[in-house]
Amino acid sequence: MGRFLGGRLSPATIGAVLQQAQQQVEQRHNEPIAPRRYRAIVVDGIYLRYRRTASSAARKGVLLVAVGVREGGGFDVLDWLGASAESSADYEALFTRLWQRGLESVELIVSDGLSSVVSAAQTVYPAARHQLCLVHWFRNLEALTPRWAWFQRRKFRREFWWIWEAEKETQAREWARRFCARWRWSAPEMVEKFQQELPRVRAFFWFPAPWRHRLRTTNLGEGWFKHLRRYLSRFPGCRNAEHSEQVLGCFLLAAESMHR
Repeated sequence: MGRFLGGRLSPATIGAVLQQAQQQVEQRHNEPIAPRRYRAIVVDGIYLRYRRTASSAARKGVLLVAVGVREGGGFDVLDWLGASAESSADYEALFTRLWQRGLESVELIVSDGLSSVVSAAQTVYPAARHQLCLVHWFRNLEALTPRWAWFQRRKFRREFWWIWEAEKETQAREWARRFCARWRWSAPEMVEKFQQELPRVRAFFWFPAPWRHRLRTTNLGEGWFKHLRRYLSRFPGCRNAEHSEQVLGCFLLAAESMHR
């Protein structure tokens, strides 16, 4: 402050600012959700490290984040939970908080395919469909392919992503059939996994074409998760799960104020 603005902030002033910000975060974290306002939920886990303390070593942690998608493709960050792992119990706690705040039903839940998300969703939102994130799925499939030359790998990637530009699910299934026929002999293990898991990635076709792209991956909202990960990577570290929730809340308040 002295270097750039020619003044100083006392510890009391800094404490007051942080206290006010924390009150806004708590209010944002607990405000009611209008029923049926969101048609889908996108969930993802963001890994970080908790600081080393006098009584404990540095350890891994994760922030579970739920983003609600409205009709038309607009989205809001609904809730977040600091945890030690992406367990079924933690995801169930996250979904339960959403349900208690008013979001009693959703049509679709998008995730990276963890069984813990699926089991938690079946408990809280049993009627919701599940969409496996295409980005995570593609990475797993690509890991099963041979060491192709760069032009073959580029062709493989283009053909894979072209499938999901289809206007209808029936068209996507036909393009998927051709994709499998083309790569069956050079990457049989990949094709087998592709065919087994294809039913898990088609749920987004049930939504209107102009905004269904929001629902096929967890990379929602022009890289919102990417920006958050970058922010957390620059942060000096969180003390514990509760502190990580406060950090995410402050980031969210700042991001929302910039877009007003």
